[in-house]
Amino acid sequence: MKLRNLFLLFTLCTLFTVSFSSCSDDDEKDEVRVPSVAVTNLSFTDTDEEVLKIGGTLSWTLPSSETDVTGYVIYLGGNATDKATKLGEVAVGKNSFDIPAGTTYNTNLIVVAKNVVGESENMASIVVQDINVDVPEPQPQTIGYYILNRGNFNANNASISYYDLATGKMVSNYYQSVNGKGLGSDAEQMFVYGSKIYVSVTSSNRLVVLDKQGKEIKEFTPKNSAGETMNPRCFTALDGKVYVSYYYGSSVAVLDTTSLELEKEISLGMATTTDKDGNEVKSSRYPEQLAAANGKIYVALSEYGKGKTVGVIDPATAKLEKEIEVIVNPCNLAASSKGDVYVISMGDYGDIKNTVQRIDASDKVSVIGNGSKMSLVNDKLYVVYAQWGAPAPSFMKYDALTGAVESQNLITDGTTLANPNSIDVDPITGKIYISNAAYGETASMYVFTPEGKKDGEPFDTGGYDTQKVCFIAQ
Repeated sequence: MKLRNLFLLFTLCTLFTVSFSSCSDDDEKDEVRVPSVAVTNLSFTDTDEEVLKIGGTLSWTLPSSETDVTGYVIYLGGNATDKATKLGEVAVGKNSFDIPAGTTYNTNLIVVAKNVVGESENMASIVVQDINVDVPEPQPQTIGYYILNRGNFNANNASISYYDLATGKMVSNYYQSVNGKGLGSDAEQMFVYGSKIYVSVTSSNRLVVLDKQGKEIKEFTPKNSAGETMNPRCFTALDGKVYVSYYYGSSVAVLDTTSLELEKEISLGMATTTDKDGNEVKSSRYPEQLAAANGKIYVALSEYGKGKTVGVIDPATAKLEKEIEVIVNPCNLAASSKGDVYVISMGDYGDIKNTVQRIDASDKVSVIGNGSKMSLVNDKLYVVYAQWGAPAPSFMKYDALTGAVESQNLITDGTTLANPNSIDVDPITGKIYISNAAYGETASMYVFTPEGKKDGEPFDTGGYDTQKVCFIAQ
């Protein structure tokens, strides 16, 4: 007798929620809207004996309110948002659906609330895998991305936008719409680690922790014992800890990602200069970006344009154990899987140009080329060179394991960008995202295929001085 196949169930309930608010007149109060709710706790046991065929009852928990819902649509697809095959519908109030035996297998069952206006953007999905058949594990998919806009200097207009790839829609001021308040002045960096997103808003002295739906979990406004602001700047992570450079604090803080408590602060010492009267003056070392490599934390010590070293912190002792000399004004850091650390020094904005260097595991420093911004993804280094006062910017790609040039012309379709400000790469799709804007103008986002061809038309990022794109996958 043919043995019955049992399917293992892995439930991935995903809610993609974008909240909108609108003003309406009294006579619009009864207007029917697309449902915003979603079911939860999907459950399914296959009862079909044939390999790669399914059948049985799919059940779920109804939302607490079914206002504006007239029914639920059931789909079968290849991922959590792929509504490839419509299996049927059930009326409002019903929490199950019978899938006919012999239904061709696919990886995801999806349930979506509906009414006469349309279907909810929020979906619930369950992944089904046959343990007796070599069915590939579902691969992560990029579902959307957050865009961090620094805003104009000290103008209190930093913002985060969200682009939903399933709907093709972008929401400007997403952070404000979700949290009911603005982000602040001069957002510097956004960093995804584990299930959380970390954002620094330097001039507002804010360190903000978000969940992946953009909801604020915790906020820090760090100060020293004298009540002076520390001004969080940049992030990296190692072994469950997020390391944060304090721009005015001349230190690196250690944040535990489970307890969300600041555990310690690692001093970087003070910079020493001489004023016009010959007096010694001490100031912050103005630490910029960080990178984790070789079990250490590397930090760029810019010293407000005068620094010439990258510091190396030993997490075990929580001390700055050494400094590595580089070209003046190091700002940007990134590390390869091999442990090489790439550094962009901005130079002196005169004879010394923006320069990319590589620090290997033995601390040997070598110059790779010129560069002003970079993104290191899957051991490929993507570089923008936009030297102040120079002619047209250039875009390059390097093998981060060797430092060898792979492409001197990352953009291959002739698209020109006069004022590129950031570059990020989706680690799943390989698509390249470059923001472009003159100062005082909102930025435009250009998306390119891995081959360097424009992928769709550029769009407004919803803010000024775009700094970072962070991709959300499931």
